[in-house]
Amino acid sequence: MATTVDAKAIAGALYESLVGTALEQLQGSAAKLAQTGNGDLAQRVNAALPADALPQVRNFLLGLASEGLIDQVGLVAQAFAGLTAGISSHAIDALVTSAVALEPAQQDSIVADLRKRYGDLKATFAVDASLIGGLIIRVGDRVLDNSLRTRLSAVQRNMLTS
Repeated sequence: MATTVDAKAIAGALYESLVGTALEQLQGSAAKLAQTGNGDLAQRVNAALPADALPQVRNFLLGLASEGLIDQVGLVAQAFAGLTAGISSHAIDALVTSAVALEPAQQDSIVADLRKRYGDLKATFAVDASLIGGLIIRVGDRVLDNSLRTRLSAVQRNMLTS
């Protein structure tokens, strides 16, 4: 059975494959459309794409053609490449909050431990003196609160309910 980390890695590979294929087809069609002259736009689009083109790419190009923007495909492909370059990293955001500033070696150790559990991540470190001690670690939508403030609050709740 695949773990959450495995599923995310597999989903990332699928995403990169689909986006990469769409980008290749847009770039290839831009070059071919620039070489072809006038004529039926639908025929030009179909001729510019491979037979196994993604339906979304075909429909997108036909939409551009119907709006009179078929000559902009090259610019759109460049802009799409720029967008996908920024998205290709699937790093999870992690926020580590401590009561005092952590030494670089401590930060490295925490990041290494988090990467073992969650895979690729981008860690940010913050200081909150009200924690008194310990850490609060937020990775994606998960929170691990091991702060002294939370522990003392739990003891206080237990004492009040007893």
